[in-house]
Amino acid sequence: QQVFGQGLVTTVNDFGVMGTAPSHPELLDYLAQDLIRQEWSLKSLIRKMVLTRTYQMSTEPSLAALEQDPGNRLLQHRSIRRLDAEAVRDNLLAASGSLDRTLFGESVPAYVESHPDSRAKPKRRGPVDGAARRSVYQELRRNFLPPLLTAFDMPNGTEPIGVRHSTNVPAQSLALLNDPFVHLQAEHWAKALATAPQSLQDRINQMHLIAFARPATADEFTWASKVLETMAAEHDTPIDAVEPWTDLCHLMFNRKEFIYLL
Repeated sequence: QQVFGQGLVTTVNDFGVMGTAPSHPELLDYLAQDLIRQEWSLKSLIRKMVLTRTYQMSTEPSLAALEQDPGNRLLQHRSIRRLDAEAVRDNLLAASGSLDRTLFGESVPAYVESHPDSRAKPKRRGPVDGAARRSVYQELRRNFLPPLLTAFDMPNGTEPIGVRHSTNVPAQSLALLNDPFVHLQAEHWAKALATAPQSLQDRINQMHLIAFARPATADEFTWASKVLETMAAEHDTPIDAVEPWTDLCHLMFNRKEFIYLL
């Protein structure tokens, strides 16, 4: 489920008679037996899956696939997936270049300034960027969940959940537009790009490589150049100032390809 977006048994909370039957029972048996042979190594299991042709297929289905298997239960193409809430946050940090990749250590106190004041509000409060550490190291308080993560369907933390919801709602676009953490990461990324010694085209291309793992197209280069010119005029600054690059970085964060695996 974590690798492909759906499990061979879709009811991951119920493998009993009330659950759904596996889509590929022989494959399920093979993977289970192989896991035992590899001494229960999950790394070995994940490596085996991601090196398959099935994992590397395009997300564009054939007409026959759409007609015979519209839900893609048979895995004849890759399904488009949205990143989990924590991965969206980590992706913002990674793209801006501010991600702290340090392993282990204490959790970072929760950022609670966006919540209304109350007697329950913790006195020990963390920074808006969570010290730039990965989401797994962020302290979570059930009464003060981070709005950005909850907008992207992070569970409430009070009960186990086998399959997260993966919605596409206006609140997510509003969060990427207005959340102070997103604004901060756009500014971090912009400062590095505005002062980079590369040409404008190389910087725009580098943005797309970082955000989407692919180079910019000719249309995207034209679009990004026009955005920089327009925002430079709006801010009354040169095109290489931080302000127009911040606006462009913010727009890059708000493109669907940034939060979806296409």
